[in-house]
Amino acid sequence: MKHLSRLKLVPVLQKRNQNKIEIRRAKLIEKLEDQLAMAEALIRGDHFRKYKQVWGLDERVERIKVDRVKRIRAWYWISAAGCYLSVFYGSRVIKLDGENTAITVGPRDKLPDTIRAVIDAVKAGELDKNIEEVADKGIYILNSKVTSKTNIKAVKAAS
Repeated sequence: MKHLSRLKLVPVLQKRNQNKIEIRRAKLIEKLEDQLAMAEALIRGDHFRKYKQVWGLDERVERIKVDRVKRIRAWYWISAAGCYLSVFYGSRVIKLDGENTAITVGPRDKLPDTIRAVIDAVKAGELDKNIEEVADKGIYILNSKVTSKTNIKAVKAAS
């Protein structure tokens, strides 16, 4: 304790700059911007690649940072009826309006404009409630008695 006794200690907690809603919005906007870049590459006829840095080994078996392609799945699909877009938070689809989970885009050339409109809606806070519903489904109670999703629902209902 002789090192800490020389320092001035105070009981202050670090304040978050963003609340939970803003963090979730930022996460969704980041993913939507990836989808936008992917859609623009599709229209241009290019391949879209996003890279992430991971630790790897070089030829001398020393650890180095290496760029690796990050796999990103498209949230849009094209069928005979046109192009559709779903919005995901994590691995779950966000219900946009009631039970509707997809946006009909029409021709694929309008896909970037549709994604930009969804980004604007997220920035304006129009999807906050929907994001919260999906995000809260991923939180599970960690308890030795609770092992399955059906037991979790029973525990939540009892409490």
